[in-house]
Amino acid sequence: MSRKLQFILLCSFLTSSIFSQEKIEEPVKKIKIEKESLFVKAAFDEADYKVIAFDRYGNPHSQAIKSFTIKYVDGKTTYEAPVEGNIFPDKTIQFLTKKRKYATKICLSKIVAEDKDGHFENLPELCDIVIFPDCKKVHKN
Repeated sequence: MSRKLQFILLCSFLTSSIFSQEKIEEPVKKIKIEKESLFVKAAFDEADYKVIAFDRYGNPHSQAIKSFTIKYVDGKTTYEAPVEGNIFPDKTIQFLTKKRKYATKICLSKIVAEDKDGHFENLPELCDIVIFPDCKKVHKN
């Protein structure tokens, strides 16, 4: 009886191993992974003349912006000024607020933010920002 039982077990093992190794030819499926960016947009702080990045949850990150470019049009000429960091240079602030008599519409492009792991992300352009000149006292005669 023991020989019969061994033979039955051996046959069942061999048949199960034969069927389990049957190859089914299916195409290999690929998984596409996209990195989720932390920062979604940038905003201009009019009080301090600086650019702030916002993450996907709406939290501001004031030190995340590493560089951007200021563009504005004066007549038919377009001016561009690259900026390192997130704060407008004093020279640019003086020009836009003190030396001009009318409001200037600027556009911030090539905005680059850095997350806490050191990865750089490009943010969308920030246009239609209007910077008004400083008000001057008007004396009535």
